[in-house]
Amino acid sequence: MCITKKIKVNMDNKEKIDNGKFVAFAYTLKDADTGEVLFEAKPSAPDVMVYGVSQEVIPGLVATIKGLGKGDRFSVTLPPEVAFGPRVEEYVQQVPVEAFMRDGKMAVEVKEGSVLDMMTNTGDIVSGRVVKVTPEIIEMDFNHPFAGKTVDFDGEIIEVRDATEEELHPKHACGCGCSHHGGCDDSCDCSGKEGDKEGCGCGDGCGCH
Repeated sequence: MCITKKIKVNMDNKEKIDNGKFVAFAYTLKDADTGEVLFEAKPSAPDVMVYGVSQEVIPGLVATIKGLGKGDRFSVTLPPEVAFGPRVEEYVQQVPVEAFMRDGKMAVEVKEGSVLDMMTNTGDIVSGRVVKVTPEIIEMDFNHPFAGKTVDFDGEIIEVRDATEEELHPKHACGCGCSHHGGCDDSCDCSGKEGDKEGCGCGDGCGCH
């Protein structure tokens, strides 16, 4: 549940956030304990979602902005359970170096600190940070970078409108309000598709891909 929630609503006849609405929102995300700025989505380049469709957006943020309209501001503190999740040590895993090979050589993206998208044997894409590189294994952390943190969101709704058909059936994309991370297994491959090692690459934004 939310620890604190403050919302400033501009009262007028405008569209409100609800299922099927396209929403653009700007915000600053901070570590609630240290005050460190973790991520910022500026009004000129806001995060976007389709409410009720973009299931990857963290639940605490979804609950916070429901019913708001363009120009409304929100401020909320979220614990890990409704933010980016608790840290799970089992998500730190050792992946064989063979999963990162291209033409018999290690992919250049594989270095400590880089964030890579990996494909599981079921075709799912999970993002992980390279923790350690050895000749035999690559140790990767598949926790979200902000897992285990209590976070502060302070933001503003930039746009609310009916979503288009294309927006209602999107390809996966999200910003920092997304929690698209999780464990990998021994069949993880640094591939965009089976047999295609060119899919190995670093992500963008806050590590959510």
